[in-house]
Amino acid sequence: MNGPVLDEALAAELERDSVEAMGAPFAIARPKTWRAPVIFASPHSGHIYPDSFLARAACDLATLRLNEDAFMDKLFGHAAALGAPLLSARFPRCFVDVNRAPSELPRGWGKTDSPSKLTARAEAGFGVIPLMIAQNTPIYAQTPPKEITLQRLAHLYEPYHKALQDLIGEAVSLFGRAIVIDCHSMPGFAAMGARRADIVLGDRFGLSCSADTLACVETAFVNNGYSVVKNSPYAGGFVTTHYGRSAKQPTRVVETLQIEVNRDLYLNPVTLEAKPRHYADLSEKLEDIIYQIIDTFKPRSAEDVLAAE
Repeated sequence: MNGPVLDEALAAELERDSVEAMGAPFAIARPKTWRAPVIFASPHSGHIYPDSFLARAACDLATLRLNEDAFMDKLFGHAAALGAPLLSARFPRCFVDVNRAPSELPRGWGKTDSPSKLTARAEAGFGVIPLMIAQNTPIYAQTPPKEITLQRLAHLYEPYHKALQDLIGEAVSLFGRAIVIDCHSMPGFAAMGARRADIVLGDRFGLSCSADTLACVETAFVNNGYSVVKNSPYAGGFVTTHYGRSAKQPTRVVETLQIEVNRDLYLNPVTLEAKPRHYADLSEKLEDIIYQIIDTFKPRSAEDVLAAE
């Protein structure tokens, strides 16, 4: 990223104002009765953009919002009423990306400068503290100081993951297992112009959840008329990999599955506003899909709970 580093004193003031303006880093909609070991999460639907953050931006709000999974927290908002919690980040992805590892930092910002420790994403500016919205589109007019930006991990990133870990622990305590459904949206069309499938399910190519879990979610979407593909072009991010079972832990009681919803189903790509009729249709169908998922995994009897444990 080009340009001088922002003055540290000014940056500290702006950073403090930005973090305070976010308020609580996350929201949890809890069910009156938790009916199944399912947890829905929306890590990229946060849409609080403090004035002090926008003042530092090199691009306008509409450009920053291109990184936002708009309305995912609302579209999956049926979860609590149907019997499963929904965790949503309140801060935007362009401020902190909780679907990245905490070590995915720009060069020189981590505990080591070893190139082997840097991911390609972090090197390109798309790490846990993003510096770019897209290729050749920097977020900041001036590079923020390392010491200031890393505060976001403590104030926003870590509390979000602590909340997710606590929900997972509660689910395992109640049901003997946990299934995290990580909810995202994706651009409607690929780079060459072809329309993507309605839904992409990512299970890290079979590593993050069982085939039965994947099949259940796929069936729920197909039953509602949606086209579904698996792991292409999105196989899952940090949440899917970090919390899900793996080849080394095939019997782990925590499973994860990433859902990518095609924005062409509900969002105007120019105004970033919901297309009313299409949004309502998607919301209604997602209510049925969420119900099917919860109903499939709810314990059928006390014996089922004991067997799961």
